[in-house]
Amino acid sequence: MRSLPLFRFGPRARSTSLGIALCTMFIVASFSVVGGLRTSMDALQSNFTSDYYLATKSGPSGLEFFTESSVIEIVDRSALGVFTEAHTVPDGALAGMFAIDDERLVLPERHFASGSEILKGQDCPLSGQIALEAQGVVNATVTGVFSSSIFPSSWAFGSLELLGNLTQHPGGFNFIVAKDLTPAGKAYLESTGFSLQPLVGIIEFLDSGVREIEDDANWALIPSAFVIAVLAFSFIGTETADRRHDIGIIKTVGAGRWRIMFYLLASALIISAWGGLLGLALGIVLSYGISTMASSMFTSVFFIKASESLLLVSFLVTVGAGVAGALIPTVKMTFSSPVEDLKEVTPLS
Repeated sequence: MRSLPLFRFGPRARSTSLGIALCTMFIVASFSVVGGLRTSMDALQSNFTSDYYLATKSGPSGLEFFTESSVIEIVDRSALGVFTEAHTVPDGALAGMFAIDDERLVLPERHFASGSEILKGQDCPLSGQIALEAQGVVNATVTGVFSSSIFPSSWAFGSLELLGNLTQHPGGFNFIVAKDLTPAGKAYLESTGFSLQPLVGIIEFLDSGVREIEDDANWALIPSAFVIAVLAFSFIGTETADRRHDIGIIKTVGAGRWRIMFYLLASALIISAWGGLLGLALGIVLSYGISTMASSMFTSVFFIKASESLLLVSFLVTVGAGVAGALIPTVKMTFSSPVEDLKEVTPLS
């Protein structure tokens, strides 16, 4: 049985496939980002399988400073740090500054700064060569960017020497990040005036936010599938309207209704499948482009992966929506009268 000479892969088909490809690309990229958030969240949770605690001691003028010897009983499982808010001179921009002594490798991530160099978070306003003022004044140079699962992106990371001069407490600390504290360790810190905050609670809060995003992401399929269906509906509807006279002739010479329906739906399937495959390729490129950009911004914290199951689901949704959108014009043309079809005059080419 020969193929029916109804359609060509012309400009209209190519533009329709491109529109479908963009919708598929959106589906792949959206779910890749959401999947990346889940992967990143799982990585963070694996880093926090043991409880981390933030310990601080409040004083009359803010966080109270202490020395390493004053917390000697828990120092073997602690990273000691310094935090202060500083203004740039002379424009007065405010930034949080911190330094960490993590010689015992307590934290799940490593940051290094020496002398007057500063690494800034993504939301930190500092740049270039600057002068900072808190209790003291220091000159510093912003040399790069840090990313962290613990410390805010609005802070800037410096050396202990720099923070000591800025706070005028050389060798002093005003917060502790402790790991695997025993009940005796917790009691010891609390008895010496420290307040404890479990950092794992922050991770649980972030995880709940990621779960909400995952639930909301499923709705991204609905507008994308709808647009794909509309594109297929428009393509098949316009093609059958332009070639209705030809279809009438084919019906007259013996082509059955089911054969007409098969070829119309097959045309929609081919257009959708071609657009879907192109969309998968574009979606993979976009996803890994986002991944590369996110890796430079959030090193070792954010991951994106376009999984095989995601690609399969995206392709099936694309093809299914395209065929579904073509059903209405296909059924209308299949069951129209050949006499009415033959009344249509073939458009001039």
